[in-house]
Amino acid sequence: MGIGEFAKQSVSELRRSHWLLFGLLFLLFLGGTNALLALHQPHAGEKVDPVFIAAGIVRVVALVVFSVAALRTSTASPRGRWTPDCAFWLYFGLTLLALIAPAIGGVLALRLPEIVRILVSETLGILLVLPLTVWTVAAAVERPLALAPRFQQMGRWLPPLLVLALLLVLPLAILHAWDSLKMLLIVGHEGFWPLALLDAVVSTALVLVSLALKLTAYRSVA
Repeated sequence: MGIGEFAKQSVSELRRSHWLLFGLLFLLFLGGTNALLALHQPHAGEKVDPVFIAAGIVRVVALVVFSVAALRTSTASPRGRWTPDCAFWLYFGLTLLALIAPAIGGVLALRLPEIVRILVSETLGILLVLPLTVWTVAAAVERPLALAPRFQQMGRWLPPLLVLALLLVLPLAILHAWDSLKMLLIVGHEGFWPLALLDAVVSTALVLVSLALKLTAYRSVA
């Protein structure tokens, strides 16, 4: 599949009516939890605020629950949309891997300037998890591990997915990381809430674009 056709199918996916509901849910939960994480970020020598811990947990759980529900809705999966079955927990584990991946890049680029560190960490995070894309979707909607031979046809989906991820997902991921860092610096100041609102929109766009691209990759071989 060419890059243009891949992009066209991804856009068509996001035009389906159920994405409005999931977009609002992501906007509310991702935006709200990120604001709480910034407001309750512990400083050196301070105890960790329970609100900070709760916000982090809610953020990850909401991301997984809504993502699985959205993927199952889009694929008309026989699995219950909101059912925490074994496939759900496998997807949960793969999501944690995807969240940890940028941190690996951040450690490797620790001594680099801030914007370069963000670029390296987010790029490496994307590259590490991208080859697992169709298996990740299959884990949520089809059956755990989903090792069907058709999913091994990486040449049909990985090249266009890689290009579009670098063109679309990477800029959004960088902007989200930058927003999050700046929010920590201006907590309690006038510009905090506008930046928090911007981050909520960016975070939601990041998730929706990522899910649409994943679904297009999955459909190319499913």
